[in-house]
Amino acid sequence: MPKKFTFWRNSIVSESFYVEADSEEEAREKLGNLDYESEITEFIDWASDDFQLENIEELDPLYRMVKDYKSVDKLDA
Repeated sequence: MPKKFTFWRNSIVSESFYVEADSEEEAREKLGNLDYESEITEFIDWASDDFQLENIEELDPLYRMVKDYKSVDKLDA
């Protein structure tokens, strides 16, 4: 049966930050307060070589139904 494998890997990207302010000092203050919009503008490189397995999800509907089954006798009142 096929399964869904989720992997992660760190990467290095270039990100632009947009702030509306009257001065650079105010703009930097807003950056510090997370008051900005951002956008990833360019992929630079991978930060790690290895893919790390995060999760394996069973896709078979019957398997999932049996695994998630809760007996009526065990349900809380």
